[in-house]
Amino acid sequence: MRIKSPKDFWAGLMFIGTGLFFAIWAYAYYQMGTAVRMGPAYFPFVLGGLLVFLGVLVLIEGFALEASGGPLQLPFNLLDLLIALAIFAAVIYLVTKAGISSDYGMLMASAIVTVLTVLYRPNAKALVLISVACLVYGYLMKPLGLVAATAALVFISAYGGHEFKWKEVAILFVVLIVFSYLVFVKGLTLPFPMWPAAWS
Repeated sequence: MRIKSPKDFWAGLMFIGTGLFFAIWAYAYYQMGTAVRMGPAYFPFVLGGLLVFLGVLVLIEGFALEASGGPLQLPFNLLDLLIALAIFAAVIYLVTKAGISSDYGMLMASAIVTVLTVLYRPNAKALVLISVACLVYGYLMKPLGLVAATAALVFISAYGGHEFKWKEVAILFVVLIVFSYLVFVKGLTLPFPMWPAAWS
């Protein structure tokens, strides 16, 4: 059997590997629960299984479909990756030496890498901004609440796209926050703070 599309082949293997890792990790270290009363392993296990299934489909596509276009090109090089890792290491080290939480170091390093990417590697802007948006969402959820964290997630990741339209992004934010409130806070009764603790 010959690999006709190396991009699909390697993407499929990556999906399978990532899905298996999270499914096995969740199953081994957390309680599964049931569909009605989900344990902490349930969602990562199911999501990992779906990722494996998707990876198998993409892997099969790598054997079946001829690749179009040229070889895979990354929007950054190894030196860029090493510089970003060095920035994260240096900022987190300096912040912890100053007696500040390393969480703030992660956020500061993300801001520095984002600004450098937008200025010097515009082709990697989408990749970096979407990753940073997820990181910022995770760090802002507890201190600022669901509304502010979701606003940061939506607006930062939307800025990574080719077009940024305030009206469309604001509508997306409102729809997403209403959906999140109805499903997670009211429906599943998860204890997500909606606003900063000082406002409650």
